[in-house]
Amino acid sequence: MYLSNHPTKEEASKYVASLIINRINTFEPTQNRKFVLCLPTGSTPLLVYKELARKCEGGEISFEHVITINLDEYVGLSSDHPQSYYQFMEENFDIPSNQFHLLPGLPIPPHTTPQESCASYESLITSLGGIHLLFMGIGENGHIAFNEPCSSFRGRTRVVKLNEGTRKVNARFFDDPSEVPRHALSMGVGTIIDSQEIVVLAIGQKKAEAVRKAMEDGVNHLCPASALQLHEKVILVTDDEASQNLRKTVKDYLTCQPPCQRGSMTSSIGRPGVSRDCQTSGIQGRAINTNQDTESKKQGGNSYMTLLSQGNIEIDEKLEDNDNHDDQGDQDCNCL
Repeated sequence: MYLSNHPTKEEASKYVASLIINRINTFEPTQNRKFVLCLPTGSTPLLVYKELARKCEGGEISFEHVITINLDEYVGLSSDHPQSYYQFMEENFDIPSNQFHLLPGLPIPPHTTPQESCASYESLITSLGGIHLLFMGIGENGHIAFNEPCSSFRGRTRVVKLNEGTRKVNARFFDDPSEVPRHALSMGVGTIIDSQEIVVLAIGQKKAEAVRKAMEDGVNHLCPASALQLHEKVILVTDDEASQNLRKTVKDYLTCQPPCQRGSMTSSIGRPGVSRDCQTSGIQGRAINTNQDTESKKQGGNSYMTLLSQGNIEIDEKLEDNDNHDDQGDQDCNCL
């Protein structure tokens, strides 16, 4: 897992937008070869969506051959309900409705139950060839999508019961807290992990402890976001407030290049304080790699941290047994 830290939420959001644009443009989607992008809702991605809209207007990105799918939806809300995630996407992500897919809060014929809708959604993802890039936030309790603590790491899209803490956080979007649905349809952790690449945005002090648990603690079902440590291409993007609980060594001393679109997870090291991708792209921030060694995984201990001080050197061979690495070797290419 990599960390890219930025001073403000605005800079962090611009970094995410630039990464999304890079991945789409590098993929070079066509009518017969669509790019599949998974998107979140809520307050966290709003600045990202505004930046994407600005870049689209400037001709830097086209969504003509991009298919979007969403992570989740409330059970019981129709697509025209003001707090449905369908309405959120209509208002904040301006692409034709035939290019985005959402879970239905109310079953749509021929499906008659939420469970059938979930199974159909999994089939849709498979038919699209899987998710090329999944963008999401992280909850204050470490949930991803609506996978609350104790969710199975192998879970697929399903009906979930919302934690009361999550309902309380989301109550700000409703006129009456009692109107917040108690259930949702959500991609499972297993569905999320199947994505080719994942970028997570965490902004604000309230996300700081979830970020720490996701990055520094061992993989634990009490923090669903910690499952991302098992994925080979994950970038966790934070502002200074969200990263404030991370150890100083993580934030200030471990600086390395995040995974590129075609590269290995073994990394090259840039000068302290600014990662090589930030130097070349002009985006300010720090990209940091944390990996667990095999013994640490067995014991459920903290992430294994390797301190590399200078030069382009490969990570120690004992880390090559880590599931977070592929066998392609070190590649010197830029993330953005």
